[in-house]
Amino acid sequence: MVESNRTVERERLGTLIGLSRDVILVRDAAGLISYCSPAIEVALGYNPDQLCGTPQRDLVHPDDLPLRDAVAPRVLSSEGPQPIGELRMRHRNGSWRWFEMLETNRLDDPSVAGIVTNARDVTDRKGVEAALTERALHDTLTGLPNRTLLMDHLVLGLARTARRGDTLAVLYCDLDGFKGINDGFGHDVGDLALIEVARRLQQTLRTSDIVARVGGDEFVAVCDGFADPDEATMLAQRIRDDLEAPMSIDGNDIVVSVSIGILTVEGQAAGSAEPIALLRNADAAMYSAKEGGRARWEVFDAGLGAIEAQRTELEPELLRAVERREFALYYQPIVRLTDGVVVGAEALLRWHHPTRGMLSPEQFLDLAERTGVIVPIGAWVLSEACDQAARWRDDDLGPRWVAVNLSVRQVAESGLAATVAQTLAASGLPPDALWLELSEAALLRTGHLAATALVAVQALGVHLGMDDFGTGYASLLNLQRLPIDFLKINRSFIANLTGSDRGGNNAIVAAIVQLGATLDLTVIAEGIERPDEMNVLRSYGCPYGQGYLVAGPSPASHLSRPR
Repeated sequence: MVESNRTVERERLGTLIGLSRDVILVRDAAGLISYCSPAIEVALGYNPDQLCGTPQRDLVHPDDLPLRDAVAPRVLSSEGPQPIGELRMRHRNGSWRWFEMLETNRLDDPSVAGIVTNARDVTDRKGVEAALTERALHDTLTGLPNRTLLMDHLVLGLARTARRGDTLAVLYCDLDGFKGINDGFGHDVGDLALIEVARRLQQTLRTSDIVARVGGDEFVAVCDGFADPDEATMLAQRIRDDLEAPMSIDGNDIVVSVSIGILTVEGQAAGSAEPIALLRNADAAMYSAKEGGRARWEVFDAGLGAIEAQRTELEPELLRAVERREFALYYQPIVRLTDGVVVGAEALLRWHHPTRGMLSPEQFLDLAERTGVIVPIGAWVLSEACDQAARWRDDDLGPRWVAVNLSVRQVAESGLAATVAQTLAASGLPPDALWLELSEAALLRTGHLAATALVAVQALGVHLGMDDFGTGYASLLNLQRLPIDFLKINRSFIANLTGSDRGGNNAIVAAIVQLGATLDLTVIAEGIERPDEMNVLRSYGCPYGQGYLVAGPSPASHLSRPR
């Protein structure tokens, strides 16, 4: 009977291993494979018998062998499972597949007599990560680096300049009157013109330089290794001449001009230069060039620094704006994509400035974040949004929950959980009706601090989410490490979704929706503007979305409708 039970157990174990998609390998003390599970045939194309007796090292990519070998002593000295990390293994067809590896030393177990490797194919996940990283570091229209990659390059360039004692230049380029091209020829032609501008800039610059698209029609070049500052002005002249040459686009002859702000830093001064300040000052020089007649360049000097200082005059006004109740919240509906029912709303800040009129967040939030004024502003937004959401629920009108954006400063400040708890108590809003968002880049920047603070907030029953997912070039593993319940797909991925496109944005969005389902995360698509985008999202099973196709931001009264 005992032998019969053992036979049944062996058969059951063999069946379970045969059904597993994970690969199990056993190698002996000499490193030769003594066992392969059947999954090896699906994962790498080999029949198990083909690999038995061969060195397991032969399967590993040469570049990954140092990592594997570095872990080997730890595996030999421990009885428990030891994670190796992610390695590439050779498929029978010659391609390389990524695997997540775990090894356990069972050399002393006579039933195994080897080191057991558990390997899970993560090639598809790595592909999505690579695509997200590419998108997070590059402009989707022109393919140029974006601001994130530009700043990384600027930091490295400053270090080289300080070490070598030569000159680094930042050239801030803004196309003159580009709105007229979009208005006169259409946005499609405008996009093609921007692509051509990007191509010409790359041709004009040296291969060691970098040019990034940092705004709609704004480009920044960073060039180090110049012998003296005059080289920067000569480069600006070449850029202006090259861009002013007529371009033929879709049957239209288009001519653009450019205003350029130049900032240079030399030698040891580069070692103490602040990258953000350099970019800001080059921007100030560019505005001076525009004010001086456009199609020209201006070199930054101390006088232009005063212009930049004027922009900081908003700081005391920001503080007074809370007291004077100059802020207002607009709300953008979030709908269930299957039937279009409004389920939630995102609170969006607006500033009714007494002399400058209505200001969007882009015009003051960076300053508020930098100066810390964002903390009292954020507290007001949280309180106002919770009060409004509670009124909607009490009257059985409008959305059932409200989404509020958190700033990095709010997370960094101690007592975030206490502030949220007090606000909920004061408003009477149930915790699960509050959805707090933090951008992916901000989550990565705050790191462990964010995780610690947000775990305490999540314990209240509040939903926590990652906004602008896909723009922070984080590993997808961060989705499991951070305490989040939902993620919002950045609008750049939603743009140009079509039913016929099975690559590009479509593939990434489909993968993100599937990833959300796998990790039990609610997925919300941002920036839906066309019916075909909505249809594609529905076909992928994306549960929620928002955008101008549904409704733009509006006062709370516009959403106070019976459900």
